[in-house]
Amino acid sequence: MNMMATTPTSSSTGAPYLAGNFAPATAEATVFDLPVTGRIPPGLNGRLLRIGPNPASAPEPARYHWFTAGGMAHGLRLRDGKAEWYRSRFIKDAATAAAVGRTPIGGPGRGSRDGPVNTNIMSVGGRLCAVVEAGGLPVELDDELESVARTDFDGTLEAGFTGHPKFDPLTGEQHALTYEPGQPVRYISVGRDGRATTKARIDLPHTPLIHDTAFTPSFIVVPDLPVTFQPERARTPLPWLWDERRDSRIGLLPRDGDGSRVQWFDAPRCFVFHFVNAYDDGDLTIVDVARHPRMFDRDHNGPNEGAPVLVRWTLDRRSGRLSETAIDDHGAEFPRINGRFGGQPYRYAYTAHWGAGVTFGPAMKHDLVRGVTEVHDFGPGRMTLEPVFVRKPGSATEDEGWILSYVYDADSGLTDVVILDAQAFTDEPVAVIHLPVRVPFGFHGGWAPDIDAAAVVA
Repeated sequence: MNMMATTPTSSSTGAPYLAGNFAPATAEATVFDLPVTGRIPPGLNGRLLRIGPNPASAPEPARYHWFTAGGMAHGLRLRDGKAEWYRSRFIKDAATAAAVGRTPIGGPGRGSRDGPVNTNIMSVGGRLCAVVEAGGLPVELDDELESVARTDFDGTLEAGFTGHPKFDPLTGEQHALTYEPGQPVRYISVGRDGRATTKARIDLPHTPLIHDTAFTPSFIVVPDLPVTFQPERARTPLPWLWDERRDSRIGLLPRDGDGSRVQWFDAPRCFVFHFVNAYDDGDLTIVDVARHPRMFDRDHNGPNEGAPVLVRWTLDRRSGRLSETAIDDHGAEFPRINGRFGGQPYRYAYTAHWGAGVTFGPAMKHDLVRGVTEVHDFGPGRMTLEPVFVRKPGSATEDEGWILSYVYDADSGLTDVVILDAQAFTDEPVAVIHLPVRVPFGFHGGWAPDIDAAAVVA
């Protein structure tokens, strides 16, 4: 199969995002006792969860935007060295439920905050939730990924939520930046009890797209970048587009939420979906990002404006200046780290290759101390989705763990789950679990261990 023939171009049509492994799965799946090549480590007991856009009915290609479709959740259950089951389930928002002939789920937000949910899966007070940004409420899922109901975290969400919360291993809270038309940007903290607290409302002169969150022990990192709400220009259901009138800046919001003390730094003109990590170093704050040259400028149907690269932004809080240094220029996205090092100095990051034309391929391990990148090539036509780091029980060092990822095989049209030893990253996989289905390219997820379900987004 020639993936280059089905990858997006600058022609701004949604057709490429409906072809190849971008194409939606047409039905839910339930499979038991999956075949394995190699040996699943006995310490891996839990579920590898994932979610992405998956329209349940055929959209109009010209207006289709990859980010706005209904969602499908995927889960692989590992226990005692066996791959017990794989499940995929539609997230049953009103439109998806109607398309698949199911009753829409209940809960708050009907008619206003009940659109598609397709971006991430997190644990909220012990409950599994699918989440999305820009105004939609989360959907609670049961242990087998069936949609239960919309949730506003027991009435504690003032508006919508985010597609990319970040877990703080020092405090046990999850940090979120939320945005939507007509509302201020909000910094929200979600506690272990599953209740949300709005700690700050940040009024900006426009509504920027803010997908991710980064934090340090002292600050929340606030990106204000030139992709803004412009419904008058939109040719698809996503009204956030590149804005030539706006420059880039990064704000440091004190963790107490005092918006009057935000310190802003001019940043390179670019767009960032994902932070790798951030931490404080004396009077400096280090922010590592996957930087795209721009976004939703020529292509209004998906994120096809050139390959992203990993860079480090050093924010000098004394001078108010930001400096940039390159980390890696391979083309990398969907960064993950050992969650124990969130908001703290760290050494290792793991990414999926993202080349020109939104093409995927190997996984990468970045040693930020030595400045070295290791590449794990899964083979011809094989492409990893977001790599997830899972700590080994009793681990003592930062990279003592496994990398788990869904890997699409273009030749077979199927997907495997591949387990690598993070300390032997370029070696042969520890195990390969063979799925009899294809898992489409999507967004985020994580590992939900049996002993600590709250770590699903760590």
